[in-house]
Amino acid sequence: MKTTFITMAVGLMAASTTVLAQSNVTLGGQIKGGLDRISVNGGSGANPSATRVTNNTSFWYLDGREDLGGGAQAYYRLEWDFGIDTGALAAGRNFFVGLGNKDLGRLQLGRQSVYFSHHWFVIDSHGSFDAAPNAANSLNVLGTINGAFFSGGFLNNTIRYEAPTIGGFSGMASYTFDAESADNKRNKTWYVNPMYTNGPFRAGYFHMARRAQGALPGQTVGPLDQNADRIALGYLDQTWRVGLIADRNKVTDTTSGVSQHRLAFAIPVGYTFGQHLVSATYGQAQSTKVNGAALQNSGARMLSASYQYTLSKRTQLDVSVIELRNQGSGRYNLWNGSLTGGLQMAVADAGARTRMLYAGIKHNF
Repeated sequence: MKTTFITMAVGLMAASTTVLAQSNVTLGGQIKGGLDRISVNGGSGANPSATRVTNNTSFWYLDGREDLGGGAQAYYRLEWDFGIDTGALAAGRNFFVGLGNKDLGRLQLGRQSVYFSHHWFVIDSHGSFDAAPNAANSLNVLGTINGAFFSGGFLNNTIRYEAPTIGGFSGMASYTFDAESADNKRNKTWYVNPMYTNGPFRAGYFHMARRAQGALPGQTVGPLDQNADRIALGYLDQTWRVGLIADRNKVTDTTSGVSQHRLAFAIPVGYTFGQHLVSATYGQAQSTKVNGAALQNSGARMLSASYQYTLSKRTQLDVSVIELRNQGSGRYNLWNGSLTGGLQMAVADAGARTRMLYAGIKHNF
């Protein structure tokens, strides 16, 4: 794999030099943050609460392209998260180099997104790329199996093909080497995502299979096999946004033979008038099943509602209210963590209600 990394790095450096020489590089990103009040109540824990300034998907990128003639392009993208609340440079997002053709599609090598948020193309941009907080989207209940085993992410060592649009059909497929080595040949990830767009109507199917993983969502070797499937339908015009997303996430421990899975769905809705956007997402996770038997009262329901005002093409304001209610054995959390600092809620928070009030701003550059 070291040889693969070196080859990719050299290719990326060469592509960068060529594009820079032609002044064909874009520096861009988004700065997004706000003030939130978050509280956890009803669990067996201390029921904490806090008011804080919060970073919400702030990132910057370098995007370079070179026209090779005949409709072909060489391109790259380098993308980093950063925190406006602390000034810290956080984890890297997308890093890839590729070749594309308008008739044949695009082939990319590097670190790339897999599965977790691609359904947002249908409708549910609410929460991540709109001015609303990360916590206000469908991943609250779609992302995990009762607070654990998050599905997808930005995966290293990925080769991805993006198909051109033909008759409304398009899509992508990828293969991720993860931590595969001579001793761990099962450690890999497959992903396929066919999509269809016809005017305001959109549909997508998303399937990911991960093998021999450690503690998900990391990329370490371990006994966990994960299969995740998602269907998304949407209608989007200049006024209305309506969608339906259904998700199944299953993880099997190949050492113990224990299998866990759950079904979940989300319904995002939005209405635009002038400079205003009013949107909401309702989501629900069914009880987790362990080896086919339901873990009673381990589901959750969530509702987020936001009002967004567009000051300009680059700047938006948002006010949001989010509530996530766990059943007695439910351990779901706001998908990017809340007061517990991670995707998984503490055991003491089972049955808790998490609520957030948020006011924030997003600026694109």
